[in-house]
Amino acid sequence: MKNLVLGICCLMLSSCLSADSYSILPQRNNIFSYWDSYGIDFYDNELKLVKSEYITESGMEPNKVLSAYVGYSVADVKTYQKNFYKSEYVRPAMDGVLNSASVPMAFNKKEKYQVLGESTIDGERFLLIPAKEENVVVLINGDGVPYEKAGYIKNDRLVLMLPDYIPYPDNFYFEPVITSKTEQTKPIKGYDIKYGGIKLDRMLFTYYDYSNAMNNGGRFENISFPKNQKMLDIYGVGIKVLHAGNQKIDYILMPD
Repeated sequence: MKNLVLGICCLMLSSCLSADSYSILPQRNNIFSYWDSYGIDFYDNELKLVKSEYITESGMEPNKVLSAYVGYSVADVKTYQKNFYKSEYVRPAMDGVLNSASVPMAFNKKEKYQVLGESTIDGERFLLIPAKEENVVVLINGDGVPYEKAGYIKNDRLVLMLPDYIPYPDNFYFEPVITSKTEQTKPIKGYDIKYGGIKLDRMLFTYYDYSNAMNNGGRFENISFPKNQKMLDIYGVGIKVLHAGNQKIDYILMPD
């Protein structure tokens, strides 16, 4: 009777472990792999904004005889935003190999590798660069020197692989390569006054206001003055007209 009960219990346990061809043992292994693994701070593959600068350009030259043709600026002060982007890559400083008991990894100094992210092992930060095998990564420290073990990315975690790697040559390392890009925006602050010629005995100007350009693209306003008027004021900009014609205007900008 005891043997019969023991047999039934074994059968039930076997069924729990392998019911419907599903085993809970891999789930247990996943748990142990997780606790033996390291978190990864993944990098964005897109170019990263490093910094922004503001550049102001001015066409203001007071107390000097100037000329502006139709459609060109009489006076302007414009501020632009310049954005700097970069993406991190590394390149072998020399041809080299990481040898191990398994498959060696060969690297060519002409190739560059985008950094996938970083992990911290025993308090030291390592960059992760992709190997040829899927989900396999090489770890390099802040000096570009490879770690003694390669890594495997599993469930967005880093698991260290068992075989140790020995670099050849001994001083094999990676060096940083920065891919950068710079973009300059349209004016985001300032103004521009353009000459529009003569129509119906009036001098025409267009005033562009960029003070709210980042929110609504700025605004513009058409302004006119009698053709023979000599002193003009356009939103605080003083203009002394010497001659105004259909094609151009000769003038002097008055100091503030």
